[in-house]
Amino acid sequence: MLSGKYKRIITLLIFAFMTVSVFAADTSALVKKQLNAAEDAMDEGDIETAYKKVNGALQMMNDETSSTLRASVISEAKLVYSERLNSILEKYDGAALSDVTIMLEKYPDVKNTKIEKLLAQIDEKQKVDAENQRKAEIAASEAAAQKRHNEEQQSIRQQTQALEKQNEALSQQREAMEKQNEAISKQAESQAELAESMKTQAEELAKSNENSEKNLKAIQDGFAGISDTMSESTKAQTKSTKIMVFAIVGIALLILIIVLVVIVIARRSMKQQAERQEQYMQAFRLIAENTSNTNRIMLGGATDLYGQGSPLKLAGTSTWAPAAALPDVTFTPEDEEELKQLAVKCEEIGAQIDQVTNRKNNSKNVSELVYKLSMQLGLSQGNSMLNFCAAMIYDAGFLGVDPSIWEADTLTDEQKEEMHNHVNIAEKYLDFVPKKYWQVFDDASKKHHENMDGSGYPNGLQGDDIPQIARLIRVAETYVSMSSRRNYRQAMDKETAIEKLREQPQFYDSVVVDTLDQIV
Repeated sequence: MLSGKYKRIITLLIFAFMTVSVFAADTSALVKKQLNAAEDAMDEGDIETAYKKVNGALQMMNDETSSTLRASVISEAKLVYSERLNSILEKYDGAALSDVTIMLEKYPDVKNTKIEKLLAQIDEKQKVDAENQRKAEIAASEAAAQKRHNEEQQSIRQQTQALEKQNEALSQQREAMEKQNEAISKQAESQAELAESMKTQAEELAKSNENSEKNLKAIQDGFAGISDTMSESTKAQTKSTKIMVFAIVGIALLILIIVLVVIVIARRSMKQQAERQEQYMQAFRLIAENTSNTNRIMLGGATDLYGQGSPLKLAGTSTWAPAAALPDVTFTPEDEEELKQLAVKCEEIGAQIDQVTNRKNNSKNVSELVYKLSMQLGLSQGNSMLNFCAAMIYDAGFLGVDPSIWEADTLTDEQKEEMHNHVNIAEKYLDFVPKKYWQVFDDASKKHHENMDGSGYPNGLQGDDIPQIARLIRVAETYVSMSSRRNYRQAMDKETAIEKLREQPQFYDSVVVDTLDQIV
């Protein structure tokens, strides 16, 4: 009984051993088949097929695989993987590289120095390619930006040329209309003279008719005593004379009617010419207004800066020479054009500041007053225009203040501190200002709250240490605020506002206040 049980166990063990031996033999045969297929593909230069076959061989190997066969597969895999990485190095394929990396992690015995070197080369090449691509993208971006800049400059030049041509055409049209008006006036005078002449002729004709009637009556009276034998002849002659008189009177009436018609036509023509002349004058005024508006646009809205009105009288320049930030500046025609374009940009930002602070036209009013003060104090036209631009955006820092602050009825200490800080954050909104004008704009935006006695902020500057542009804005801003209506008070008149400024010399430059009194 027991021996029979042992026989069955031994029989099962023998069967299992034979089955494992057969399976191991079959597996080894499959591994050799995949290896041979990989070697054949390598001989034919088909790296892709060789890679697949050698991976198949690697995956089929197990603990029963002989060391010799395993070594052959690993050796062939190293060769195939090297060629595979070489092809990826020549023509990058991210998916293929990822697959090779995963297989190398799975079969670390395949990795050797050459493969590691190839992986490093591929990684380095990718970094170089990525850097080159980044540089190419930056170059393309810069090229596109330069192209846009060139196109904008070309557009500005074309617009300027179009405006010049429009002004020239308007000037020619105005000259033509003046000549036409002159011709119409001469024609009206000629028609008036003709009407007067025809009126005179009609009067003379009427007098002649009156004399003819008198002569006829005298003849009739003279022949009243002629005998009856002559009566028939006299009657016939009288009838003939009457017919002649009627004819003469009819002709005279006809001429008079013609004269009256001519006079009516002449008067109507003169009236039409007067109406037409008035239309021409309205057209002239419209042309002049359009020209003024065009010039205003070119100056960025700087009214009174384009030659309107008489020039301001210049004061002494002992203490108010051109700003120290711009010594010996000569403004060329190109500089003046640059200032005009700068004024346009400043006007746009000034409008944004006024919208945020809810102060209607504040930037415009302050900048125009600063310009007039600069001219009156003896600064050059160029420096005055530069001050005008800087004063347009002196409160640019308010664009960075929390909008909720403007809606608050009362401010906390933190909110007050943020309001004061607007002078320190203004410069980030001035990046469009040319470098040669930067100091004036920086002084205007940072130091317009400095006081003459040093009690202002942010630096506590005193007297002449405060830049000229900051002293001008300090006075102009306060005056505009005083003379403007606010929710909590009425607007002050000029005299009251000036007197208030004079009463506080510790805050405001007295020379600027006196100059303000002369020009407002």
